[in-house]
Amino acid sequence: MNDTVRIRRSLLHALEPIAVGTPDAESLLSYIYRLAMSHCVSVRELINRVTERMGWEQRARYSVQWHNFNPHSTGEVAEKWSSGLSALTSVERLDKLTLLPWRKVISQQGLTAKPSRWCSQCFAQDRSDGRDPYFRLAWDLGDVDVCPRHATRLTDVCPDCGRTNVRNTMTYVVPGWCSSCGAFLGDAKDLTLANSADVWKSSQIGSMLATHARLHSALGPEPMISGIVRLVSNLDGGNNAAFARRIGLAKTTVHYWLQQGGIPSMAGHLRIASQTGVTLVELLTGQVGDEPRTSAEIPALATLFPDRKQRASPRTHNVEQINMQLKALIRSNVPVSAAEAARRLNVHHRQLYVFADQAARSLSHKWTQHRQHRGIESAERARKLIEPALKAIAAEGKSANLRLLMHRIPVGTPGILKHAIALIKEAKLSTGSDEQIHSED
Repeated sequence: MNDTVRIRRSLLHALEPIAVGTPDAESLLSYIYRLAMSHCVSVRELINRVTERMGWEQRARYSVQWHNFNPHSTGEVAEKWSSGLSALTSVERLDKLTLLPWRKVISQQGLTAKPSRWCSQCFAQDRSDGRDPYFRLAWDLGDVDVCPRHATRLTDVCPDCGRTNVRNTMTYVVPGWCSSCGAFLGDAKDLTLANSADVWKSSQIGSMLATHARLHSALGPEPMISGIVRLVSNLDGGNNAAFARRIGLAKTTVHYWLQQGGIPSMAGHLRIASQTGVTLVELLTGQVGDEPRTSAEIPALATLFPDRKQRASPRTHNVEQINMQLKALIRSNVPVSAAEAARRLNVHHRQLYVFADQAARSLSHKWTQHRQHRGIESAERARKLIEPALKAIAAEGKSANLRLLMHRIPVGTPGILKHAIALIKEAKLSTGSDEQIHSED
């Protein structure tokens, strides 16, 4: 691992955040995962220890499901964890890894994405550049569907096991690797190209994230609202209804912003920026001039925000064909999961058991056996590489941790990251060394 650890007196390792001040800024959730790796503890254990150390009320939901733990948004959790980790690591302004600087100018409605997504090419580029893969803050925003750097859509499917939501967990997480099967998430082959409208939206948000590292405090809503008022006046003669039609929203929505203290959502801000010629950063910071501006290069509203309320036409499935395709997958020498089979057949994985229960169960059983066999091989392969490295570290009089270990073994070896922490703990137990979180190696 290439984490830069500064020597300073702190309870937790002083890891430097990645790419702060750029569109690729790291998220606070990614920082927490790397911090847990640095201390060779699970994410749940790190969260519990930090909670106890800071004297916060323990909430059971944090230790049950990761998606209830959202430290990179604009709410109380983000504020508490960014300040708490700054205090425990001595790394200042970890709020730059969250959306807190914009909490008073962007509504929380629809701000963050529910599924865990990533750009496979960004992970691959991280490795080729000799940098540890990490999660970008932009990937967790609801209006970011594509990577503007690579002009491809974000994905939430592991290229190896075909599972979704495998980026996060409360156990052990290595950013860039599947939390289910351990495969590298940067090996995706079937990439979907992004359209210019989605690239524009993601680029605008990327510029916003690059800017917020330079903000000394959270922005207030007054300059932003004043800027919208100027746009309404300059472009539509002060007619709120006409401005609402321009950006494709109800006039009551614009009235709510300008007269009742409402705050636009991220989508609302993007609508305004796209139809007025100002950038998202100019709009949020209130740097809107008095001269009307329009741009023919910005995609039309219908392209930026297609009507998602239209119901798709009912689909019909050829049950006989699905059965035949599943049986072909069962006979194949390359096992696949039921989730991957469903993705290839373009059906929901639960429908497989409705249309072809016996074939789906046989496929799932074959996949389970394959994973068990692969897990045994992976553990043995990892042990053969890790145990000599741990002995070498001990011979140097050092306490083993994941950061030291990763310098001595090839990170790309299958099974290494999944089994390393367990073997480190096993080695510490055998020597009776302390496992508490500490700041020195």
